[in-house]
Amino acid sequence: MRTKTLLLTASIMAAGLGASMAQVYSVNAVGYVNKTFPNGGLALVSNPLNTTNNTLNSILPNVPVDTQMYRFNGASYNDAEFFVDTSTGWLDGGGNPSTTVLKPGEGFFLAFPPGSGSVTITFVGEVPQGSLTNPVPTGYSIRAQQVPQVIGLSAAGFPAHVDDVLYFWNYASQGWKDAVQYLGGGSWVDTGTGDTFDPAPAVAEGFFVSESAGANWTRTFSVN
Repeated sequence: MRTKTLLLTASIMAAGLGASMAQVYSVNAVGYVNKTFPNGGLALVSNPLNTTNNTLNSILPNVPVDTQMYRFNGASYNDAEFFVDTSTGWLDGGGNPSTTVLKPGEGFFLAFPPGSGSVTITFVGEVPQGSLTNPVPTGYSIRAQQVPQVIGLSAAGFPAHVDDVLYFWNYASQGWKDAVQYLGGGSWVDTGTGDTFDPAPAVAEGFFVSESAGANWTRTFSVN
């Protein structure tokens, strides 16, 4: 019941919308990622590149006015942060300039304002490389790949334990997809269809995790 409550709390502004698309461009270790949401709405995303400080104002300096950001703290969602305009940037729930840091590996929700139409967000920065560590805490969190690469989670070394569960946001329907449960041995099962597979999040896509025992998600990555 608690899981459903946490997940449903995230379904702000839910409405039937189209699919998202992403393009990735990179030269050496510096590049940018375009991610398009054809009908605005609510999207579960992540920061795929490092900026100088990974603050919200640094990673998303230009989104539609009145866009909201929701960050999960392990028990609930923090107060929404709001994008005012390109000169003011993001404000926190108290109306102060945002100081929120969103590093690669953490997911968060963006709620685009009604009537915003097709939205393309652009991340610009450095591709994370070398020995990477992404903490996955016990309980609930929103995680993501630390690098702009589409790869199965087991193949990428995600530290799952048997019966851990993942939840992916369906942008097209503005609701949750079937839960994905870990069976062990690198295999996951779609609890709705019974199909086994290795889930591979899209570039800059976040996903909800129910983790039975906290662990570090480590991997080594290079663009060379």
